[in-house]
Amino acid sequence: MVTVPPLLTQWAPMVSLNPLLPPVRPGWSRFNPSIVRLGGSTIIGVRSSNYRLTGAGRYEMDDSAIRSETVLLDWADGQAVAPRPLTIVSDRQPSSFPVHGWEDVRLFAHGGGVHGLATVRDVDDSGVCRIALLVPDGTDRLREVLVGSPDPTRHEKNWAPWARRGEIRAVYSWDPLRVVTINPETGTIVLVEHGSSGLGPGTRGGSGAVELDGGGSLFIVHESHHLPSGRAYLHRFVSLNDSGAIVSASPRLRLLGWGVEFVAGAARAGDDLLMTFGVGDREAWLARLPLSTVLERLRPVPSPSAVSA
Repeated sequence: MVTVPPLLTQWAPMVSLNPLLPPVRPGWSRFNPSIVRLGGSTIIGVRSSNYRLTGAGRYEMDDSAIRSETVLLDWADGQAVAPRPLTIVSDRQPSSFPVHGWEDVRLFAHGGGVHGLATVRDVDDSGVCRIALLVPDGTDRLREVLVGSPDPTRHEKNWAPWARRGEIRAVYSWDPLRVVTINPETGTIVLVEHGSSGLGPGTRGGSGAVELDGGGSLFIVHESHHLPSGRAYLHRFVSLNDSGAIVSASPRLRLLGWGVEFVAGAARAGDDLLMTFGVGDREAWLARLPLSTVLERLRPVPSPSAVSA
């Protein structure tokens, strides 16, 4: 008998859920938000795009190209306030490939400022997905630094930010476990491979790192499954210790149902965990739950691999 993973509200009954509804262009969506804590403030970035994802998994739009923007919000006293656009600047001229803008910006804190990792497709006419590191360039303004790839022909996305010890790192893949260190000036990378992690080859990045008491970091990852009704995403919490070894993971869970659900951010607020996610490429949500609820559900992962952190 197949076990259906629980919903987030079943998995963590103390969770609170808040829709994120910043103003966007007419007909545009809100989805795949990320979140960062900096200096006691909480900032959320909500992606908005001009396309619609149909139940059959097709993209529809009333335009000649897919376009994406990010709207910033402050989260204060349990509500989203001060909506404003995130400005991203680049020295390059976008190509003719019909997907424009920075997709699924994952915000993270580094060196006292807000940074981001995003996917971009209009670097050249091939449309190959590239990773852009976004570095501070003024208030609510980030500058693009294109990041190198271990395989220039591969579509790159879902890198999980892991800024530690003065360096910008990212989990490039979870199984095999591979970690990159990014030079913020040049975008060059150093890749370290560490073999199988025990999580399963279908594991992909979701959130960035959340630091834990006593050391270690917590991430949220996902798997995409193809069902007769379409794609369905399942999520897990994963912890890494300070030396970089994968320590534990939670059982799988769903968020609001079956379908395209995507965690793009996580942050700690006192004893609580804040996680941001999108549903169906059309909804943006913030969940708040006790961090202890997550930690007590973590279990050792067989045959973990160690990475330098």
